[in-house]
Amino acid sequence: MVLLVLGACSTPPPANPVLKDPSQWPLVKLAGMTGDPKLPDEAGRPLAQIRVGRYDLHAWIDPSGVCGLAGSEWSERTDVDMSIDLTRSEGGPMRPDGFSGPVEPTVTASSSKAALFCTPTRMLIKVFGETSEPFVNGAAVGQVVDGGLDVVVGDEEALWESLPRATLTPGG
Repeated sequence: MVLLVLGACSTPPPANPVLKDPSQWPLVKLAGMTGDPKLPDEAGRPLAQIRVGRYDLHAWIDPSGVCGLAGSEWSERTDVDMSIDLTRSEGGPMRPDGFSGPVEPTVTASSSKAALFCTPTRMLIKVFGETSEPFVNGAAVGQVVDGGLDVVVGDEEALWESLPRATLTPGG
C-alpha cells in the first residue's frame, strides 16, 4: 500500500486544463473592437488597436486559442505579423519585465520591432523604438517606457493589474 502512494506522488501533475480550453479564457470572452481592420487571413477578431510612430497594429484573438499581433496594413507598412497558439504549449510561468500582476503560463513571439506575450487572461505587448503619437483603442491601455510602448490587452481587471500607471487609455 505504501508503494502505491509513493508512486502516485511522483506522477507529474496534469497539464493546465485552462490552457487547453480557450472557451474558459477571459481573453477569448472579450467583446472585441468594432470595425473591420485589414488583418491577415488567419487572424481572429481584433481586440485592440495600437498606434505609435509609424506602426498601426491590431491585437487579435481567435476562439481556437490563437492570439496575435499584426499591422493593419500588414503587407505594406510593417513586418510585425506574429501569432501564438497557446493551446499547443504549456507556456512557462512568467511576468514580462515592465508589467505587474500575476505570474501566468505565457507564450511569446517577437521580432526586432515588437514582442507579444500571450496568456489566457491578457496580452502584453512591447513595441520597440517608437514613442511618437502613442494611441490605444479597444480593450487596451498603454504607457511609453524606455524608448518604446508597453500595452496590455484584456478585461478591465487585467488592464489595471498589469499596467497600473498606464497613461494611455482607449481612444485617449
